[in-house]
Amino acid sequence: MVETPVDPAENPEIQRINLGDQLYEAKLSKMDRQVVCVIFLLSFLSLGWGQNRNITSVKTTQGKEGGGKEVSDVDFTPTPRQMQNFLWRTLVMKDLRMKGQVQSGDRKIPLLIRAKDRLLQFEFQDRPLQIRVRFAPEGSLIQKRGKVDGEWEVVTGVEKTKAVAGTDLAYEDLGIDFLRWPDPQPKGEDNVMMLDCWVYEVTPPVESNYAKVRYWISKGYKAMIRADGLNSQGQAIKRFTFNSVIETDDTVVVGEMKVAKLTPGTDVSASRTFVQVETVEKGSGL
Repeated sequence: MVETPVDPAENPEIQRINLGDQLYEAKLSKMDRQVVCVIFLLSFLSLGWGQNRNITSVKTTQGKEGGGKEVSDVDFTPTPRQMQNFLWRTLVMKDLRMKGQVQSGDRKIPLLIRAKDRLLQFEFQDRPLQIRVRFAPEGSLIQKRGKVDGEWEVVTGVEKTKAVAGTDLAYEDLGIDFLRWPDPQPKGEDNVMMLDCWVYEVTPPVESNYAKVRYWISKGYKAMIRADGLNSQGQAIKRFTFNSVIETDDTVVVGEMKVAKLTPGTDVSASRTFVQVETVEKGSGL
């Protein structure tokens, strides 16, 4: 389990997120190897953006006096808070440098992604644009600059909802803050890409392109495999899915993430953007 330092001076709510409900997290998983959550990222790209997680079986036994019997391999459903805590604690990335591209329509934008701990940096190779995302319990810090040696500017408010380099990705999408928005609601279970999932839905406490976000967490891998941004009518207007992975040494990286703007009320894509990772090297340079 990733041990996250806790500052006694921190806000009690942030301390709670950092510490988590350790009893239930122990039931959630036993981590074998890290997976880079590049989105969602790009968690994202999950962006998500995390770790490879294998379920640890939970065995419970009732005392003989109660006439109970042993129940093994219990498939329990974590509460939204437990799942939030778990996802936050595992949002720690290896020190990696990844090369790939963003494809939006006919345009292909060369991209360099640097990852380390809770920091992601996106460097667009066809234009003077760099974006840095630092994940934090209270919300991600998103910054941008127009040249390599330029000053970092914080992206806030309505600017977070704007498109990145003319693609279907918005700045807020890079931060995957919805995984830490307050009061997520369980919406049952589903099967996506032949994987059994828990489904959660959450309402943004800040300005956002979405009235709500619904996301799917694989029961087996404890990783987000899909997220839908919804409009005020509850219709999906943007969908994030993860199509492939790249395995190298002890690391698994999302190979391709698709971001689709949907025609409301349908599953038809009005436009699509693909974030693709082609090579992975150790040492981000961050």
